[in-house]
Amino acid sequence: QGVKKGSDALKEAIGRLYLARDQPAEAVKMLTDVYAAAKRIDGTSPEEVPPVPDAALGKQLADVGDRIIRGETKDAVDLAKTVLASARNSGDRAAQAPAVKLLVAAYAANKDIDGALQASKELAKVARKAGGTKVRVIALASLADALLADGEPGQAATAAEEAVAEARNAGDSEALLAALLALYGVHRIMGKPASALRAAQQALEAARGRGRRAEVAALLAVGDAHPSSPESLAAAQEAVAGFRELDDKRGEGAALIALAFAQGSQPDSRYEEGVRSALSAGLIFKELGERAGEALALCTASRASALKEDTQEASRLAREALQMYRELNLSCGEAYASELVCDAPFAALQQTGARLLVDEDKLAHVEISELATQDSLESIVATLHNFHARGKCQHFMSIVLHVNGTPAPTRLHSYAMASGTFLVGLRSVGLPVVSCCWGTIAGPSWGLFFAGDYRIVAQGTKLVTPILRPLECLADLVGNSNYAQLTIDHGTMSPQSMLEMGMCHQVQKDADMAQKAATEQAKRISNFPVLAARQTLCLMCPDAERMSSCGEPEPSRGPPAEP
Repeated sequence: QGVKKGSDALKEAIGRLYLARDQPAEAVKMLTDVYAAAKRIDGTSPEEVPPVPDAALGKQLADVGDRIIRGETKDAVDLAKTVLASARNSGDRAAQAPAVKLLVAAYAANKDIDGALQASKELAKVARKAGGTKVRVIALASLADALLADGEPGQAATAAEEAVAEARNAGDSEALLAALLALYGVHRIMGKPASALRAAQQALEAARGRGRRAEVAALLAVGDAHPSSPESLAAAQEAVAGFRELDDKRGEGAALIALAFAQGSQPDSRYEEGVRSALSAGLIFKELGERAGEALALCTASRASALKEDTQEASRLAREALQMYRELNLSCGEAYASELVCDAPFAALQQTGARLLVDEDKLAHVEISELATQDSLESIVATLHNFHARGKCQHFMSIVLHVNGTPAPTRLHSYAMASGTFLVGLRSVGLPVVSCCWGTIAGPSWGLFFAGDYRIVAQGTKLVTPILRPLECLADLVGNSNYAQLTIDHGTMSPQSMLEMGMCHQVQKDADMAQKAATEQAKRISNFPVLAARQTLCLMCPDAERMSSCGEPEPSRGPPAEP
């Protein structure tokens, strides 16, 4: 009986060693010999014996990992395929799962998302056949990562939740911790901070009692999950202290970056503290020689400086980070830093809600800019449809669109504004629309301007061309020659030119006069019978569905490299 217990304990030890991927060739060979001796003593049948990875395959697996770290991604993919083929030919089930796992990592490092997704699905199949709970959880977590990178967030969340359920059913706290962290990562990238925080807090509970390092790592996840919440701020501060206790400089730098984000996202505006935390992280990574980490810290400090409305400092830090990313040839980081450089002049801009007002003349006034929030746009469209459908034109007869031209970076454009779905909802109400605009008309503001049946422009308005994402029906609205000029020419157009070309109907001396003229014109239109106005609109205007924007968003462009 004692020998049987010893054999079972040895099986578990080998399994844990293998699953932790800590398998030097000498240790694997030694454990294989001891395991074979234990098998002869207790008479275990070969079918019950979990396979032990071959020492040579273990060394090749380590080589794959080394090549991924060194950036030799194509060679890592080829070697991982060779190892997987050798494991299959030899019938070594223990080496198949890590070989496929490393193949997933190699594909991801090589930016081959389709290959990573296919390998992740294969890993899930291998895990179901040969793996234990931990292997199945790791396979499902890898599948979630690959699905997320492939643009399928719903399926990624499902795979991560399945991994959590698998670990909970097995009662394996270690696997549960890994699954919850995978679920946290999926929700974090999907932009669901509340769900990410909930998963990270559950991971923190699972990490209790598993050692200080696991607990501090879970605290870092909580601190990064929902930066604007007080829970994340407190967790990030604890994570910084915990990594200092463990003398883990890399962990401390990562925790300081999470803390900087949390400090900059708090309602009480701790931007100065955020800048200091990010710069401290940058110094740590600089001492360690981690240039990618230093660049990320500079990007975080640039973001905090932008929130502090220090545009010069934000631009300087972002340019330094951009130069580092270019030297490291990291395209993802280069795109992020480029966006920060472009956004620095607009540091003070924030999204604002659009407003809907109804006056005594039965006119619905919509005050809007391209900074309007998604919730406010959805609420306006829903309110217009509900009142118009139930009231049968008793509440309002026309819509006046007050467009404040305020150019903003793409990150501040809501989906309804950028895609044109707000215009589709507005036009589908079926009422006459009078639009008036002032300021600088560029980007999504062009759609708001052309959404009106009657268009008024204030003197001094700058109309910036080209229109990068024009309305699908723009050629029908302005004619083919004007369409070509709006989408090809680079520069600005004056309100007088727009009037001469027939693309607007009035030019007023300032914004107040333009709004007053739009209101008067809407009153005149409202004096006509409702049925006649609706029928005229149906004959003269394009279908509402064609008011959406066409094309893809303009990619973020950074400044040229500094000499």
